[in-house]
Order: sequence, then C-alpha cells, then structure tokens
Amino acid sequence: MPLDRSILRVSSPSSVPGHTMHGDWALPESEYSYIALFDLAKKHMLGKQSETVRFSDICAKPGNWFGGDDFTGKRYEDADVKYPGMLIHVMPNPCDLPYRMVDGRRRMEKLRRSGLDAGTFYVFEFEDCKEFISDFLIEENS
Repeated sequence: MPLDRSILRVSSPSSVPGHTMHGDWALPESEYSYIALFDLAKKHMLGKQSETVRFSDICAKPGNWFGGDDFTGKRYEDADVKYPGMLIHVMPNPCDLPYRMVDGRRRMEKLRRSGLDAGTFYVFEFEDCKEFISDFLIEENS
C-alpha cells in the first residue's frame, strides 16, 4: 500500500469511491481498504482487450452487500451487459477463486439469469492494482 496517500474518512463503506474491502473481503494486511478503480483503469485500460471468463472462476460480492437486494431495482435494470466488468487475477478473495470481481456484479448477474455461464471482462493482475489500494476509516456520527 502506498505510504504517501492520506486515509479516506467516510460515514459508511457505500460512500467509498471504488471497490471496498472489509469483513470477509478485507485484504490480510488491512481491515478497511479500497481500490481506486478509475485510477487503475486510467493507467492500465488503454489497449486492453476483454477476455471471456467463466462465472464459476469469479468471486463476486453477494447481492445484499450494502444491505438491500442489489439485483432488483433501477441500478440492476440499468446495468448494461454490453460493457465488460473488471476482474483482478490472483487477488485474495473469500471464495478462494482465481478472479476477484471489482466491477460489474449486476451485469454478471443479468448474464447468469439469461442462462450464460461466462462473460467478457477486463482482467488485471493483482500486482498491477496494488498501487491503487488505500485504506479508509469509518467515522462515527457525533
């Protein structure tokens, strides 16, 4: 983790700008951290081709990650499956699978429900994303 980044302070994990990692999804060395996905994509996306990956090889957060059903409602309905999600290869995950999903779980769920068992994703190596991982703190309301 970069030493020169300040720690992000948020009221809840849902307000973190990126892929949050806490609880079962925490990295071994950090209780609360996140990947700045925009910065990762900005550095590593140019010229990257999407790859087909089987859903059974992907560890994705559950549909109730933020307390409700993320696989219903407007955000789910608006999820456009023509855009590939983002995966990190060989990154620690609670499912002990080869890929950790960091963007696109609603799109993947739509594809699953349509009967597919694989989809297209942009795949990044864990080494390439380490510089974009920072800690965050949850501040208690005063």
